[in-house]
Amino acid sequence: MDNSSVPHSRWATNILQVDESTFLRPLVLFVLVPTATFVLWHVVAYLTSPLKKYPGPVLASFTNLYRMYHAYRGDMHLISKKLHDEYGPIVRMGPNYLDLDYSSLIKVCFDTQGVWRKTEWHGVSGAMVEGKLYFNIFSEVRPEEHARIKKPIARYFSAAGVAPLEPHVDAVLAALCGVIDQRFAGDEIFGPSFDFSEWMLFYAMDVVAKTTWSQTVGYIEKGHDFDGTLSVSDKAYDYLVTIGMNPVLDKFLDKNPIMRIGPPSFGTVTGICLGHLMARMKGEDGHDQSKPDFLDHYLEAQQQNPEVVDIYRILSYMLVNVAAGADTTAASLRSIFYLSLKHPAVYDRLRSEIVAAKFSQLPVPYAESRQLPYLEAVCRECFRYLPGNCFAQERYVPNGGLQLPDGSLVPTGTAIGFNAYVLHRNKEVWGADAEDFRPERWLQADGETADEFKSRLQHLNNMDLSFSAGSRKCIGMNLGKMEVSKTVATLITLFEFELADPRREWKVHNSLIPRASDIIMKVKRRSGTSEQIGQLSSHY
Repeated sequence: MDNSSVPHSRWATNILQVDESTFLRPLVLFVLVPTATFVLWHVVAYLTSPLKKYPGPVLASFTNLYRMYHAYRGDMHLISKKLHDEYGPIVRMGPNYLDLDYSSLIKVCFDTQGVWRKTEWHGVSGAMVEGKLYFNIFSEVRPEEHARIKKPIARYFSAAGVAPLEPHVDAVLAALCGVIDQRFAGDEIFGPSFDFSEWMLFYAMDVVAKTTWSQTVGYIEKGHDFDGTLSVSDKAYDYLVTIGMNPVLDKFLDKNPIMRIGPPSFGTVTGICLGHLMARMKGEDGHDQSKPDFLDHYLEAQQQNPEVVDIYRILSYMLVNVAAGADTTAASLRSIFYLSLKHPAVYDRLRSEIVAAKFSQLPVPYAESRQLPYLEAVCRECFRYLPGNCFAQERYVPNGGLQLPDGSLVPTGTAIGFNAYVLHRNKEVWGADAEDFRPERWLQADGETADEFKSRLQHLNNMDLSFSAGSRKCIGMNLGKMEVSKTVATLITLFEFELADPRREWKVHNSLIPRASDIIMKVKRRSGTSEQIGQLSSHY
């Protein structure tokens, strides 16, 4: 043995020991200690939480990653319903969040005084403008500020306020009928199949643009998402619901003051809105003052409330119209046609009622379509069956706590939520067939007196969360109802629709608004309507 190697080996061993020690200290300091602290914090929070008595998935009790995962998957409404079926009306779906299936609490938690404040995830849809975070009517969580920015424009969204906008809807609806006739409609036989779900979004987006600044974007004319805005909008909604489950992440991503990191922005549509706003202010858009639009109203609101409504606020009003108005209306129209056609008895009765009606003109006036009881019932049932918002509508419990029907007290500061998709399938409220699509539930039943029906309908109205409730009720509800009702009546008056494959199921991705796709249809002209369609297209 060569002894000369021994000192060298000892020296090498000592060096290795020093290197291991030097390596382990930062590992312990920067990895193991933070990890242990993180785990310990969550364990202590779980053990000391006043919500630990409520049932729910174990993972959800520790982290909001559970909800974030299902928001990303687009199945939040389905998992919420499944959990309520398993655990009952109270489900703990987050460390500080309870999902509730108590329709009796709607009037309590969706008050008109704004005591119940929205949670922070709504604020993710706010926008940075010149370094300042700007919230819109949807994203503003402070009740007093929400009331302040809503008040100047609220009257324009009343039933009387949206009535003057109907000619704008008529123009786009006439264009839609013309395109369906030219591209897809057969005369005596059904024409080629097409994706109805896409065209309803093209239509709804052009209607929103027409009612906002009196010009369409051009989706019906071009027949595709030519500027990429619709795709970007989908991705922006995906970001909203996913990051919204952990809103602190938004501060490092979209609201990062150093460098913005995602999501896909509404830059294109913001530019479109800004361009139309500037053109209107300069008098360069050729706007017909006899046909008012929302931009007219917003500029009027600025004159009357200059301390509240500035140029940025007008832009935020326009963006809410575009970002929220189109997707929800498209979702409703998709549901009405798909669900009716999937239930042939429903479609046959709906078609018979519409065809038998003697409308004064085309497109069908809303004043006439809204008088059709079965059409109204189908619309109401579609709003119930697949609401325009399929995420939980969240609120913070105010001072004093919230006593639940089971007698327990939810402490102040807890986030609670109501998912309309879940509430609308509560059998105690909606009956044993709550999970069935049955428009007749909105009509007077055989053997039911007028007073009994009136009382039952009022109860259903009180339990209906389709357009939210209280001070945060959907501001665009009246316009949406008008658009949906007259569109269905006009299309079924002129055309006969059928599913290309009745066995084929639609696909629904829930990104706050249920995004239905793969609704493949065929269409033909109804007998004797060719001349009506031609006159309609030429008139508008």
